[in-house]
Amino acid sequence: MFGEAAVYAMPAEDGSLVRMLNVGGVLQSATYLDERWAVCPFAYLRSFDHMFEAAGLAVRRVLMIGGAGFAYPKQLLTEHPGVKLDAVEIDPAMVAIARSHFFLDRLEAQLAAEGRADDLRIFTEDGAAFLREGARSACAQHAEAKAAESTSAEAAESTQAEATADGYGGHVPHGFSAYDVIVIDAFVGRDAVPFFASDEGIAAAKARLTPGGLLMANCVAEFTGDAMYRLFSQVERLRDHFAEVYVIDASDEEFGGADNYLLIATDTPYPFTGVIPYGN
Repeated sequence: MFGEAAVYAMPAEDGSLVRMLNVGGVLQSATYLDERWAVCPFAYLRSFDHMFEAAGLAVRRVLMIGGAGFAYPKQLLTEHPGVKLDAVEIDPAMVAIARSHFFLDRLEAQLAAEGRADDLRIFTEDGAAFLREGARSACAQHAEAKAAESTSAEAAESTQAEATADGYGGHVPHGFSAYDVIVIDAFVGRDAVPFFASDEGIAAAKARLTPGGLLMANCVAEFTGDAMYRLFSQVERLRDHFAEVYVIDASDEEFGGADNYLLIATDTPYPFTGVIPYGN
């Protein structure tokens, strides 16, 4: 566990109770305790639904790095049947807390009852290693397919059919070889995990995306002098790897203690709503 965890309930503006997960003095997740158990209380988590505004992109495979209380996985999978989600959470204690206090167990039971148990796979491991190893495996699959193609057209047909049986280049030891959307929400306390904002991390994520796929990241801008500088620096780094980078304000008036921004990087232009003109 990355710091002491505290679970407690507090009233929302409408008078309903919201259960909070605080780790190391920082809010990590929350859940409503009523019939809205699968709805994200935090605005920045709900903002990940912008993925469905990507016209022409069929969102079927999503990778989320950083599980915490599994608030967004609950909303995504209950509201969008047909989507498969791989969630990577490094801390097994966090997964246990999500099951016992944040209705992850209810989600798993509901998916199983609907015959959709495979729509959620949880990997308890380091997200950076998950991306690195999966990217290597995907590249190896591609190289094998190309080798088969040069050897025999018939062998290539067979290899390609096996590799793309699910439309995503098949499975690799670390999830699917490719995803339509990768969501990064990995923090240690107040700090984002540096790997995912680095050139290496961005390249590893891009290697796992389908053509036109989205890399989405939660960026927290604390009330410090260099907060916006760090935000724009991250935008510029993403622009070194992707043709399009969008910034959307995802701050929370009710629960937020800092400003949240959703960054979306892709090689295809999409009509996302709420985009902030870069530099404003």
